[in-house]
Amino acid sequence: MFKKLLLVSSLVVALNASISIQEIDSKPPSRAKNFMIWQYLKQNITSKEADYAYSQVLGSIPKIRKLHAKKSKTRAKLKPTRKDKCRAKKNLLEIVDKECLDWAINPYKTLRMSNFERKLLSLKVDSTDMKRFLSLQSEPMNQDSFEKYSSNAVLKLFVNTTQTNRRKNLNMHLSPDFLNKLSSSKKINYFVKIVLEDKKLDKLRYSITRMSGKNLNGKSNFSLALYCLENKQYEKAMKFFNYTSQTAKRQRDKDKGTFWMYQVSKKKKYLEKLLISRSINIYTLYAHEILGKDVVNYFSAVETTTEKTKQSIRDPFEWMKIKKEIRATPKKELFELAKKYKQKEMIPVQTHILERAYGYNMHGFVMPYDEYLKDVSTDDKALVYAIMKQESVFIPAALSRSFALGLMQIMPFVTDDISKRMEKPIKSYSDMFQPEYNIKYALSHLNWQKKSLYHPLFMAYAYNGGMGFLRKHLRTTGAFSQGKYEPFLSMETMKNAESREYGKRVLSNYVMYKKILGEEVSIVRLFDTLMHPKMTDRFRKQG
Repeated sequence: MFKKLLLVSSLVVALNASISIQEIDSKPPSRAKNFMIWQYLKQNITSKEADYAYSQVLGSIPKIRKLHAKKSKTRAKLKPTRKDKCRAKKNLLEIVDKECLDWAINPYKTLRMSNFERKLLSLKVDSTDMKRFLSLQSEPMNQDSFEKYSSNAVLKLFVNTTQTNRRKNLNMHLSPDFLNKLSSSKKINYFVKIVLEDKKLDKLRYSITRMSGKNLNGKSNFSLALYCLENKQYEKAMKFFNYTSQTAKRQRDKDKGTFWMYQVSKKKKYLEKLLISRSINIYTLYAHEILGKDVVNYFSAVETTTEKTKQSIRDPFEWMKIKKEIRATPKKELFELAKKYKQKEMIPVQTHILERAYGYNMHGFVMPYDEYLKDVSTDDKALVYAIMKQESVFIPAALSRSFALGLMQIMPFVTDDISKRMEKPIKSYSDMFQPEYNIKYALSHLNWQKKSLYHPLFMAYAYNGGMGFLRKHLRTTGAFSQGKYEPFLSMETMKNAESREYGKRVLSNYVMYKKILGEEVSIVRLFDTLMHPKMTDRFRKQG
């Protein structure tokens, strides 16, 4: 009954609204529906309508939750749950209820207790693991004490504590054998990350360079390798770079380890190993250029027909259905499925299916939106497609968790800003699922970036992380200055991991598109250029 009344009351409101409750009701739970609800909550609606729409959100989305809180009277009256109240309790020994104690207890609270208080607390808890952890916290902080406990318990002690306690009590020399024993725990990689990020843990930092990288993941091995390299421990660096190439899950990360073994040793065999890789990335492109070999495992066009499709990849809900179909199709049937999507409008879908069918050993560098790029230079076209491939794999209806929109994954707030400068701005965010608008807006944004940046890598960094982030990074970190392993070291040590990896992928895409479009390009020269501010940006001193 409430639902019917709510729908009737919303009809009047929805007359001038771009999204109605009825539209939201008609869609399946999904990211695309969440996007609709987010837009609906921005409209002039009642508290009840906001509550009803919010009840259909899939998962917990902070930006929707905050918007709902502003609209809803009910939301403002919500009281803390029993679990919330228990977690807020500080004096664990006063808690009688065992379930409440389980919710309230954590390593940070027990750290502040005396040994006697921890002993009393141990009598109150049922968990054997927690009893052992409380006992460990009361031990003298040295390796002899740690040897008596499990790897998980010891690493929990290191990981789940304060920086101050870690520096004061846990910065110690540990033997390689003991560290290798600890590496059997899944927490070991987080432990390595914490230690390497804190320069004041000097004893621990030295200790972990003596451990084997066999049980570490590729990321930990690579971080250890860079640390050793920066400290001129070249043999150790080679060891961890080698483990990177062995333990990394993704081929491009394996290639990264191999590439750095070449940088340290300058042995041709590592470049030759990169030629075997089926991944197209900055490392393999570098090897191909140095050895004078062409990249061959890619395609830039697919077979198409003149027939029209009834499906639309400009609709996020339609794209969602197509994705489910692709994922549900066995690998041996993917080539057959690709034939279903030979219509011109479906070039991105066919490309996506073929890459999957080839096990991502063949890479699609198609250009399905040239009609919207007629008035741009070849270089700009290469950059647009390089970003588009990384952002959306050419799907107009692509929608990220943070609601980045369409082909070029433009955030709503960036869309709003660009709209102010457009003669004919879009009427709703849904227009950004149309290639003509999305590309037009992206070109406007890239043209603005070009006033300050002149290198595709820096353009990619700014596109992903923002111009402010890049400006600060270039001015304060000393990145891309002269050095033995530059510019590669700066490319690997940028703290913003997302922008760091994004930039490398866009750069490799850019090089491939320049080749396909028939323009001369050298990735070696692009790397060298990064060391000359006059040729890359206006933020650094022009030397």
